This record gives sequence, C-alpha cells and structure tokens, in this order.
Amino acid sequence: MEETQNSSFDDALHVQTNITNEKCPGCGDNLRFDPESGCLKCPSCGTVKQINSSAGQEIAFSALSGVKNGWQNETHAYHCTNCNAEELLTKREIAHVCAFCGSPSVVEKEEIDTLRPNALLPFTVSKEKAAQTAIVWAKKRLFAPRTFKTYFRPENLNGVYLPAFTFDTKTSSVYQGELGEYYYVTVKQNGKDVRKQRTRYFAVRGTYKYFFDDIAINATDAVPKSVMNTLMHYDYNNSVVYEDDFLYGFSALLYSKSGETCWQEARTQAERTLRNKILAQYHYDTVKYLNVSTSYSDTTFKYMLLPMYTGNYTYNNKNYPFYINGRSGKVKGKAPVSPVKATIAGIIVTAIVAGIVLLSYLFTH
Repeated sequence: MEETQNSSFDDALHVQTNITNEKCPGCGDNLRFDPESGCLKCPSCGTVKQINSSAGQEIAFSALSGVKNGWQNETHAYHCTNCNAEELLTKREIAHVCAFCGSPSVVEKEEIDTLRPNALLPFTVSKEKAAQTAIVWAKKRLFAPRTFKTYFRPENLNGVYLPAFTFDTKTSSVYQGELGEYYYVTVKQNGKDVRKQRTRYFAVRGTYKYFFDDIAINATDAVPKSVMNTLMHYDYNNSVVYEDDFLYGFSALLYSKSGETCWQEARTQAERTLRNKILAQYHYDTVKYLNVSTSYSDTTFKYMLLPMYTGNYTYNNKNYPFYINGRSGKVKGKAPVSPVKATIAGIIVTAIVAGIVLLSYLFTH
C-alpha cells in the first residue's frame, strides 16, 4: 500500500509553557477549571477568569515520528504501583491516590519525555453532575442488590483526561472480487419436491475514494476496552488548542500506545470501513472474495485529551469501578449481581424458551 504525507509542520506542536500557580485575583486561592462555565473559577469566592481558546489544529503526519517537546516542563508524572496507571498533573498539584484504582500507592516519576497534546476536549459535565448521573445509573441496574442501588454513592470520583490520537486522511482504493446472489430451484429427492439453494456469482471491480475525518484511537490501556468502546464517542470537531488552564483541578493520563501504533490501528479501522462501503454498492448475499488495495494521502493527526470521570464503589468488600464521559455524561461500569434476582431471571428465560419450543412443536405436528 502506497502512503504519501504532507511535509508542513504545525508550530503549535513545539509550544512550551512553564506553569505557575494561577491565583484568584480576588482572594488569592488557586483557580480551577469549571466545566459548566468553561472558565477558570475560584472555589472560595467564585471569581471567574475567561480562557482564551481556539479550535484544535491538525498536524501533518510527517511530524509525528520521534517528536518530543517537553511536556515535562509544565507537568509532573505519577506512577501507581498497584494498577500501573501513569498520570500527569500540573506542577502545583500532588497525587495522593490513583484516579483509577483508588490506591494510595502512587510515586512521583523523576523524568518524563512525552509528546505534548496539541488539542483537547474540555469537560462540560461538572463533578457534582457526574456524581448524580452515577447514582441514577446505579438505581437502574436491574440485577443489582437492593442495598447497592439504595446506598450507592460515588467514591474517589476523579476527572481525568485520557490520551487519544485522531487522524484525517484521504483514501483511494482499487478493488476486485467475486460476490454471489442466492437463487432457489426445486429438485426431486426421494420422490418429493425439495427446494434447494444455489449461488450465482458475479465479478466486481473498480475504484473508491473516501475522506476520513477524525478516526479516533484510544492511546491508553488503563481503561478497559469494553468501556472505551461504549464511551469513546466524542464531538471531536469541537476540540480546542491545548492550554494548561484546562488541566487545573484535573489530571491527564500518559499514553501507553505511540502515535505510530495508533495510526496502524486507524488504518485497520479505515480498511474495514472501506470494505463495507465498497460492498454496500452492490446487491449480494455472500462474498467469495474481495481484494482491496488502498493508498493514503494528506494524512494529519491531533494528539488529543478526552475528558472522563473515573470512580468506584465498595460493596461487600469488593470494588466496582465505573466511568463517565465528561461531555455526554454517559456511564459505563460494573455492578454486583443479586443471586436471587439472577436465579429468578434464569427461571423466567428458561420457561419462555421452553414455551417457544413447545409452540413450535405443536404447530409443526
């Protein structure tokens, strides 16, 4: 597969800022980012300071490889020895517990050498709203014990920015294959007419062009894949240029997958999409084979931070984690299962299946 890339480079990738404590001009307390107003806000006196932000910019793919640009000048990193998560906080904040597992076993790393984000989706859901949303979610767990639904309260709820890479790319594909349509014939079998399925194959070939806007690839393994599949639906086109102001009161997770690795995942995702779009042009019942060769051009990327709340609840000495999308408020998590409710549900399902089998038998005999 041929791949061509732009040679231009976005200077924003090299911007470095030494963070100093952002103090409230009214009372001197530390300002924090307020998701509801989108501004810095003083937790003590309520003073608000606007954040001058602009739309997130694409960066030429050629700039991705090997770029390190001193995010350590603005942040410091903490490693959790319990779950191995690595978080970044602004210079003024200290990690006392892990945002993912709640463990106090966090130690500061002496040095980091990592790509600085060039884009970010700010939190729009406040911590208080996220907590209320989690309580509603818990009450709707059908098979959870009543005590869990009654007494559930979010514990260790933290706002964390998750790393991701998004890619824009133009694709040009050449394809050829053989598809099949089913038809039916009636043949004699043991003296009876029997309907048999046959397949009529036909050749397909052609070219297909498509532009992908923001193929988003999660760049951390700290959050379960099942959670990211459910919650990683963001309004990527509304991203803003990364500013350290958005990090005040929150932390950010270091990426565990490089941009190059994420690009390979993005290509796999793109090729799966292209195959489906090519096939959608035809009426068919089965695919004998389809070969697709794709070239990519004008590829750009954004290294972006995505807002997520992480929390957990302890029930019967067992920890149940949950996650909340920091912009949509959608929740994904685990809840305990009541053995009594699960047994009753199993009996009902078994009875329904048995009823369907019995009715089917009666109608065919």
